[in-house]
Amino acid sequence: MIVGLVLAFLISFALTLIGVPLFMRFYKRMHISGQQMHEDVHQHAAKAGTPTMGGTVFVLIPGLVSLIFAISLKLFHATYLVLALVFGIYAIVGFLDDFLKIFRHINEGLKPWQKFLAQAILGFVVWGIFVYQHKPDVIDVFGQAIHLGFLFPFFLILWLVGFSNAVNLTDGIDGLATISVSISLVAYGLIAIFNHQFDVLLVILTTLGGLLAFFVFNKKPAAIFMGDVGSLALGAFLAILSVVLHAEWTLLLIGFVYIIETISIMLQVSFFKLTKRLYGEGRRIFAMTPIHHHFELGGWSGKGEAWSEWQVDYLWWSVTAGMSLLAVLLYIFI
Repeated sequence: MIVGLVLAFLISFALTLIGVPLFMRFYKRMHISGQQMHEDVHQHAAKAGTPTMGGTVFVLIPGLVSLIFAISLKLFHATYLVLALVFGIYAIVGFLDDFLKIFRHINEGLKPWQKFLAQAILGFVVWGIFVYQHKPDVIDVFGQAIHLGFLFPFFLILWLVGFSNAVNLTDGIDGLATISVSISLVAYGLIAIFNHQFDVLLVILTTLGGLLAFFVFNKKPAAIFMGDVGSLALGAFLAILSVVLHAEWTLLLIGFVYIIETISIMLQVSFFKLTKRLYGEGRRIFAMTPIHHHFELGGWSGKGEAWSEWQVDYLWWSVTAGMSLLAVLLYIFI
């Protein structure tokens, strides 16, 4: 079993390492327009035209590898299907969003209500699978089982939609989301080992192998971006991992960076609207959001020393690692 899991990780890593350059070559040969940078993110203007949708590779290859090994290792269980379903369908939603932006030149991609509807429907599908499996409608809150009853499907939707979009917002500078999610996956891998849930561990390891291989090309200066196809799928994957491992509360720590990134935008928008109503002129809390751009632009005054992308990466990776370690230790000992 252990040999098979390690082999699955290595094969996923190796094939993704081969697959990403092939995808980039195809991308350029077809003369597909690359990433369009928002006009406000002037510090990244030089990245316009960089190939995107790279998440397609680390969704398809690890997915195929995990399927083969799930069958061969006799880990093809209902839990595996739930993980694959969430990862795959959220990737499709992200792919459609990217497709409209790049091939149809629709800047906003899918409309917010369209994305939410697709994500909400998936939440109800997952709930239906849980009901079919006679899984209890409970979540774990710091070791306490909380029965949600009819509220459980709405929790699933909130959890999946919230964290899929939170990781999507975090994916704003080279390598940030790639390694942050990799660290999160290591944490959930440890919890899966503690719970002896090796079907879950298999999917984690193959996805982790794909992500680490993708980072070779996504680190600064990035030769490719993951796009919504990658970030939406990864965020939803982390959310459903916490559910199938019955460790929902741990995502509040393991996903701390993604939450902060999202809250920074909510605070910025709310404060801007409030001050515009009160003073006739909108004011901002941060130099720019998500908050990783705030650090890049020199902090609150905008006159401080601007951080490099590597500095922001190291900060957020360190925070993710520290909070993930805390979550794992609390999970094991409480």
